[in-house]
Amino acid sequence: MGSCIEVKMFSKTSRKKTLIIIFLTFASLLGFPIIAPALPSVRDAFNISTSDIGLVMAAYSAPGIIFIPIMGLLADRYGKKRVLVPSMLLFALGGSACAIAQDTETLLLFRFFQGIGACALATINVSWAVDLFENDERIKIMGYIGATQNIGSGILPIIGGFLASLAWFYPFLVTLLVLPLGFYLLIFMEEKSQEKNSKSINPKNFISYAWQHLNDKIVIEIVFMTGAFIFIGFGALITYLPIFLKDTFNTPEIIIGIIVGFRAVMGVITATRLATISKYFSYRIIIFVSFLVLAAGMITIPYANNQWFVLFTSMCYGGAFGLLRPSLQYLLLEHAPINLRSTFASASNFGLRLSQTLSPIFAGLYLTFGSFKGLYILATILAIFMALFSLTATSLRVERSNPN
Repeated sequence: MGSCIEVKMFSKTSRKKTLIIIFLTFASLLGFPIIAPALPSVRDAFNISTSDIGLVMAAYSAPGIIFIPIMGLLADRYGKKRVLVPSMLLFALGGSACAIAQDTETLLLFRFFQGIGACALATINVSWAVDLFENDERIKIMGYIGATQNIGSGILPIIGGFLASLAWFYPFLVTLLVLPLGFYLLIFMEEKSQEKNSKSINPKNFISYAWQHLNDKIVIEIVFMTGAFIFIGFGALITYLPIFLKDTFNTPEIIIGIIVGFRAVMGVITATRLATISKYFSYRIIIFVSFLVLAAGMITIPYANNQWFVLFTSMCYGGAFGLLRPSLQYLLLEHAPINLRSTFASASNFGLRLSQTLSPIFAGLYLTFGSFKGLYILATILAIFMALFSLTATSLRVERSNPN
């Protein structure tokens, strides 16, 4: 699996930067995939109802609604390093503190603080990648970011399931691994010239300048499609698939981790082939097919007669994610001015975090009066709707050049 990320394809001087971006991307995953398989254990440890267990995920993603746009603006205005390093410290300490929570309220509070720290991680890694690479290398690094996300989403649930089988709190302690990377970036990460130039702009004018470029149909559509894909997959699959497996088949946590993590297999394959696929197919076709594949995976869950049948769903989600997420990130950042790349990346992540916050809540509310079967049928309908939307989206009509 690791061989899919072939840093040798980059020039020798870019390999260190490539590895840093890959490690930073992997670090940004320590708040969700490794925790998902532990949700049944957390539910039992704190006596949380099935309909409310999604709050453990929502408490982490909720800060992004406010802080992700702020982090993007601050990174473009004052420099990525000044925002990223303290954010990594808060992420690591807030996440590991969850392990000592004695009640549900404290657990959710620590998850909230961890979520604030996470706001910069998945935003700056993408915008920094676009700063460092150009032309063909840029779409390759975006694919490798997608591949890393899928590898992490495959490995971390297995690790999380194993750790949760020992004790519910062990998966939360893994966030301490972010600290060494933070210290490394503190010493070696360099600011880009456009970040320094942005400091000369009056803060009020800078916000107005950013809003002028964000208030654009292209940006709104791409953020909407990003959020919609995550809304469908995160609530129904990432959050509640472990509960479905546990309650329907009495699946052990380690097996839940394997099934949920299996999405990485197809995700890595599709993400690392994105540069090649995009040469033969338009991004409209890529995104249309991705939503249809997501729909195909969701509709199979209500009719699964054993836990292993759900592997197909996991592969569909991973394969679709590996194409759709980096494609939309690439299109959005190609449309962004050079000195607003972190801000544009934060707009994408705002849609993502909003969906990650709302989808577990809506899925939980639905399950208070509905069934798992109805939940996954509804997810299928939404995915088909988004596939149809992508056929008419203005943002996918033509390839855009970068308006520097």
